[in-house]
Amino acid sequence: MTGLRTMLNPKVTAVVGVSTSNPFSPGNVIFRKLAFENGLRTYPINPKGGFVEGVEVYRSISEAPDDIDLVVISVPANYVAGVLKECGEKRIKAVIVVSGGFSEVGHEGIKLQAEIIDIANQYGISMVGPNCIGVYVPEMLDTFFLPSERVARPRKGHAAIISQSGGWLIERLEEFADRRVGIAAAISIGNQAQTKVTDFIEYFGNDNNVNVILCYIEGFGEGEGREFVKACRKIVTKKPVVVLKGGESEAGHRATQSHTSSLAGDQAVAGAAFTQFGVIHAKDEDEVMAYANIFSYKPKFMMSNRIGALTVSGGHGVIASDEASGYGLEFPPFSEDEQRMMREVMTPAYQGIASFRNPCDLTGSASDIDYEKVLDKMLTIDNIDAGLLLLLPYAPGISLQIGARVANVAKQHTKTVVAYVPDLDKYEVITRGFELNGIAVADTIEEAVQMLNGIRQRTKFLQRIGAA
Repeated sequence: MTGLRTMLNPKVTAVVGVSTSNPFSPGNVIFRKLAFENGLRTYPINPKGGFVEGVEVYRSISEAPDDIDLVVISVPANYVAGVLKECGEKRIKAVIVVSGGFSEVGHEGIKLQAEIIDIANQYGISMVGPNCIGVYVPEMLDTFFLPSERVARPRKGHAAIISQSGGWLIERLEEFADRRVGIAAAISIGNQAQTKVTDFIEYFGNDNNVNVILCYIEGFGEGEGREFVKACRKIVTKKPVVVLKGGESEAGHRATQSHTSSLAGDQAVAGAAFTQFGVIHAKDEDEVMAYANIFSYKPKFMMSNRIGALTVSGGHGVIASDEASGYGLEFPPFSEDEQRMMREVMTPAYQGIASFRNPCDLTGSASDIDYEKVLDKMLTIDNIDAGLLLLLPYAPGISLQIGARVANVAKQHTKTVVAYVPDLDKYEVITRGFELNGIAVADTIEEAVQMLNGIRQRTKFLQRIGAA
């Protein structure tokens, strides 16, 4: 754990593999980020010496100063072992190997990978990679070898992402930035030769700044799958672990072996193990995003699959019902007494046209105060354990303050609430009003239902083990 803590919080770094002639080489891109964007003391390393960006280049790690916390290695595969040994002799405990050409390319690469594993273990080095794009910690560390202007950087938040695919990770960062979902760290683990996904699960499981851990996994080495779910089981009572599993088709299985040389494994067995040990198994990237969003807010439990919904559009209620049915969630009809209770707090002029069967259609005449009052009553109904707010802010009675106003009503109840607001700039104030008050907002009705499904799946597991 000490090595990973140092890796994610370095004070001094070094980059082995800078070029004095090519400013766009991966090593140079990484050096500029660490030295100038992250503001870290960073030593460039190249056997030829010279200068890079006006900074003196050291000829080797051995010749560099002794205060290095983290080394990023970007040299051809057959040189990595020598550099890693120098790091060990200098008592450096954190190394990221972005170089490719190891187990993913066949027999010779497998031999090279076994050699660097032995060296890392011998010297007690925590090594991420090889064949990865690096590590990103908002406002602190960026070792990606991709130019900053080409990759979005999400704001600081509470989701940790661990991925065997660098490309998949970059796409998620773009989506997280676009959706305003913050991250605590993003780890491209590549071949996970020595430091495994499981090591980061354990690390982030003990990080109080992380509320949810997301993993893209293509496969495990022999025996690693069992270690992974056992590690997850130790922390899932504290925070959820969400996994998107690659290689689930026959073609995907073959692609997995050529990408990171992982064993995709039997998908039915993997899925059953995830369920048994409390891991949330995302079926696609949309679910990953939905679960990242909702669990960043530490939502309240959802003790059953029963939802109450408020909308100003009957069509939105129909779409939500269809989507919920596919997840085994339901909108139970409200009794006559329950409908009367909600109807009585509506604006008198609209009481006769609103429907309260569930989903409740408050009609386009509804106002902020109608949403507030009806939600307040609906969340007292024993037959539901979650609230779904489907907002169509085109309605003239809906103001930009509705997010904050309704969220403050939700905070007074023990039941979880999620909202759908169309993803348009003119409604950003509404979205912010919800989010600043701890209510997650979905861009689509489908995503809002997926959020509720994630909460229900997690609560169901915790109920089974007596933790909810």
